[in-house]
Amino acid sequence: MATLPLDTRQQWNSWVNANVAPPFRKRALKAALKTLASGSSSDQAITAAKQAETSRANYMATSALVLGALTAAIAVSAGGLAILATLFTIGSAVQGRRSVDRAWQAWAGVALAVAGIGVFIVRLVI
Repeated sequence: MATLPLDTRQQWNSWVNANVAPPFRKRALKAALKTLASGSSSDQAITAAKQAETSRANYMATSALVLGALTAAIAVSAGGLAILATLFTIGSAVQGRRSVDRAWQAWAGVALAVAGIGVFIVRLVI
């Protein structure tokens, strides 16, 4: 892989900062620079950066869904762990909500986490 000039890196860093959502910038810049270093065009680098952004958003949305389901399951037996899992669910949902294809998973994960905490609170009261 060829080393890119500093000015090229700075230009692409500026482009990424202007066109990619904050939580995904590092991965998008890395993908764009890797594509450029392999001799590809700027259009291909843009495509790679956007694909990196989309892939990460999709991953985080699915992560929020899985963590939310885990929270709901854990809340039945151990509420303290459910609260911890809820924090991770919210963290994943913050990034996953930007997914074009899977934003629903992020929101469903948060809903499941909230339901799990609700179950834990009900169990404490009863």
